[in-house]
Amino acid sequence: MYTKSKDKFSEIIDITLYKYNSIDLKIWGILTRHYNSRKLTDDSVLISFSDLNVIINSYFHNDLNRIDSIGDSLMHKEATSIYFIKKIFDNMENIRWVKITLNKNMNYKRVVEIDQMKTIKFSIKTLRGTFRLFEHFNEHQIYVLNKILIKMGVFKRGEHFVVIKTQDLLNRIDNYLNENNTNEIFTLLNAIIHYFEVYEVDNPEILLITDIESDI
Repeated sequence: MYTKSKDKFSEIIDITLYKYNSIDLKIWGILTRHYNSRKLTDDSVLISFSDLNVIINSYFHNDLNRIDSIGDSLMHKEATSIYFIKKIFDNMENIRWVKITLNKNMNYKRVVEIDQMKTIKFSIKTLRGTFRLFEHFNEHQIYVLNKILIKMGVFKRGEHFVVIKTQDLLNRIDNYLNENNTNEIFTLLNAIIHYFEVYEVDNPEILLITDIESDI
């Protein structure tokens, strides 16, 4: 699950709702009846982020107002899926699509206690995102990175974008650093590691783009 306060990477995410939670079940019912939702399986649908936004604001207006009036310190008493979806609206800036998965576990509880501390859990998984090198590095750095990424087998010569899984990219970087560890190489590759390590557990697909002229 992403942990950044502002997430500019994630574009497709997976949210888990629970059948035996009344608000979750209401959201699920609305989603499955929505004309723009796409059924993937009996327990999952795909909907655009804009449509989800409209649904939440239309059907759960009162819940959103109540959340705004309650401080985060009290959210362990009030937190619902509406609260977490609102956090997605606020913090994940480039979401395009949302996969909603329905969990039928009767024993689910939103609030759990770890080391005598109440903690709220909610499942948000990043499935895919885009990383444009030119948005994070200068021209010289991109030139160096392109040569490194070709040596690592991420890009072929002449390619300007590629899709790669996060763990695959991080493993290739680790292997390369074991044999090539100058200050410049370490600084550049460590910046990429630092950016993606929060997504490593989710292991999303990365659309990695190096060409500044790309319209992707």
